[in-house]
Amino acid sequence: MVVLWIVGVLLALIVLLMLLRVGVRFSFGDEARLAVRVGPAALQILPGKAKKPSKEKKEKQKPETEAKEKKQPFKPTFAEIRSAVPALWTALKNGLRRTRRAVRIDPMRLSVTLAGDDPAQVAQMYGWAEGVMWTLMPRLEELVHMPDPRIHLNVDYQRRQSRAEGEVGLSLRVGDGVLIALAFGIPLLRWYLALRKSREKTKQETAEELTVKENKDEHE
Repeated sequence: MVVLWIVGVLLALIVLLMLLRVGVRFSFGDEARLAVRVGPAALQILPGKAKKPSKEKKEKQKPETEAKEKKQPFKPTFAEIRSAVPALWTALKNGLRRTRRAVRIDPMRLSVTLAGDDPAQVAQMYGWAEGVMWTLMPRLEELVHMPDPRIHLNVDYQRRQSRAEGEVGLSLRVGDGVLIALAFGIPLLRWYLALRKSREKTKQETAEELTVKENKDEHE
């Protein structure tokens, strides 16, 4: 009897947890701000509290020749992202459809200015991004509750770096988040792992070709 009570309490807690509504509100641009809400409680994550200066002695700076090279972070290229959008969008759409518009995105204010060294590539990115926006946004508004979306795309051929600023708020039930994570997270992880594997294979093949070429030049 005690075991049944324990199981019943655990099941009730799980149900309450799945129904708990959580949310995030993120603004970016000149300064990044992030706030998290869990039920009635809210927590400011960014900007954090200023840390007091440490009294510890500063380490002497090492010469640049002795500094270790930092490992470059893995970043997919524009072409790789563009090729993955259809499959990932289908996965996300399937996950959102299961929530029956229980996900709320408010506010949705986003302004993006595309720029770069190559004007032709910037124009190509702008055309692709605008096409994606006009194709996906109407479908996204059917799948989630988005009262007043405001998204602006611009292009600046005088700048070298793209710029984005805006504010996005997202709230959903924990149970809906689990559904979306399962529907979208697994295909996203598979794409990421396949991309890394493909890059490693290409890198290895290039290294082998260079080795063969060097050996051939030595024999000649």
